[in-house]
Amino acid sequence: MKRTIDVTATANRSLKRVNSSLFSIATLVDDENNSDINQAKAMACRETTREKSSIILHVGGGNATEDGETMASTSAEETEDAKRCSSMSTTTASAAAATSSEQKPKGNLLEIVGVNILNASLKAPVIPLEDEGGESPTDDAVSSSCSSSGFYVGDDDSVQETEHQQEVAVDPPCLPCTKNTEEFQIKGPAEGAVTETTTNKPTADHRTGLIFEAGLHHFDRHNRFHKERPLRVTSVHEYLMKAKSSSDSENDGERTIFERCRLMGGEEEGDTKSPEELWLDNDDYLRVHLPGYMQRLDKISSCKCRDRLDVEAEQFKSIYFTPDSVREAKAAASSLCKLVSNVVSGDLDSGFAVIRPPGHHAEPGLAGGYCVINNVAVAASYAQEQLGVKKVLIVDWDVHHGNGTQKCFFDNPNVMYFSAHRYHGGNFFPFLQQGGPSSVGNGAGRGFNMNVGWNDKKMGDDEYLVVWEKLLMPVANEFNPDLVIVSAGFDAAHGDMGECDITPECFARLTRRLKTLANGKVVCALEGGYVRSVLCKCIESVLSSLLDANSDQKCQEELEKFHKNLGDREMLDCIHPSAAKSVRETINVSFGILECLKTESNDN
Repeated sequence: MKRTIDVTATANRSLKRVNSSLFSIATLVDDENNSDINQAKAMACRETTREKSSIILHVGGGNATEDGETMASTSAEETEDAKRCSSMSTTTASAAAATSSEQKPKGNLLEIVGVNILNASLKAPVIPLEDEGGESPTDDAVSSSCSSSGFYVGDDDSVQETEHQQEVAVDPPCLPCTKNTEEFQIKGPAEGAVTETTTNKPTADHRTGLIFEAGLHHFDRHNRFHKERPLRVTSVHEYLMKAKSSSDSENDGERTIFERCRLMGGEEEGDTKSPEELWLDNDDYLRVHLPGYMQRLDKISSCKCRDRLDVEAEQFKSIYFTPDSVREAKAAASSLCKLVSNVVSGDLDSGFAVIRPPGHHAEPGLAGGYCVINNVAVAASYAQEQLGVKKVLIVDWDVHHGNGTQKCFFDNPNVMYFSAHRYHGGNFFPFLQQGGPSSVGNGAGRGFNMNVGWNDKKMGDDEYLVVWEKLLMPVANEFNPDLVIVSAGFDAAHGDMGECDITPECFARLTRRLKTLANGKVVCALEGGYVRSVLCKCIESVLSSLLDANSDQKCQEELEKFHKNLGDREMLDCIHPSAAKSVRETINVSFGILECLKTESNDN
């Protein structure tokens, strides 16, 4: 009897975890018209059915009659649940197909400028990245099936549990920090690759820096399939070690992008200092974050109680903590600042920091959106205060508005923040009205904050190219920055969860345009991007642009073809009507603030 009760208790806890995952999917998704999401619901329903049935069989033991009746009853109920979920998925999929028929104006802009949008190389074919012991994802598997709880059904769900952190069934009230770190450390197949590097000494070609910070000890202990986890970074590292460089030079084409970059940090540079010794000082964080907030983070980093960490995380929006989360966040910010320092000093021309946790949602006194410390904001202020940089342009192309970065520099005339993101009138994460075009800055910083907020899905290459040429580049040239930092989130890429359609080639073109500013001093920092096969291709494209010695010439040729083929047509007439309206709103709101926009506003 005692054994049966113990097994029943274990079964109930398992059921609770399964139902919790199902509840997260069923209640926290932000788009009920997404058929892929509802397929995930149906899959979870079926998984619940199997889990309950196997548990009842296990508990049944010596009482076959009573438990057999219970099992039959439960199976019937769960079969009905699965049927309802399946029916819901089918109905919603039909509705989604019916509502997605809105057409763009005839002739998209990439065709106008001589680039065929339907070309397979532009459409970013999904390159499968196999997890050891799992199958490669298909196109359907990497569709935007995601909820705000972090549950992602995509190319991550084939990961073997034995290769990564084990799910926590029942947490004891308190455990030492060291034990917690060892037990839940991510041990994916690519983890060793981050430090397994052959000599990468600087040569004439190594003018673009590349730094990795996977945050191996920062993850969601309750959801091993959380979309924001260390595997994002380790997968990129492994991919870039194999990706051949697309260069005009025959020799460059034989080498990987990884070999052409200068790998920064730690053992790769012969640095014998511990990670803590390489971190920034507290003053560097306090330039953008409030003292009370940093003190709170320090207390979190010294907390050894998992339950207390969970309670602390619940005070913020979309955040999880381990005892080492703050350490990993500081390591990410420090890595970015190291890269920025090398670029500003002239030791490097440009760089890309593939780091996590991301940062652009972290406000001066508030964590959120998987962000603990605002990496880009810390780096921008560090460049100004420690490296003598006068003006910094921050460009944020993540699908979500960087509310934290905006708030850090809202009244600063020497930092211009520009963001293009999904907005939907404030009804898209982070669900704030401040992401709209009316947020132009405050006081001395008025006019140095610009938001282009999309109010529709499926914004792609055409829309972003127009935003760059119609709005960002004229403003940026007038601002004349000394350094450009990109909040490089790739969740707006075609095939990722943001339901936008930017191709890797478009990200490369946007990067080439930014390289014409600040004497080419461009530093990118990873933000979002959760489908690893898509993320790897996008980062590869951006790095190829940063490495390209003929970038300026290529950019000039693209611009000439752009304007020649455009002819007398207005750029805004060539893109989605909703997108054109968003761009006009930003231009009109900024009328009279920036001289370069006066002509644009009069034309519209």
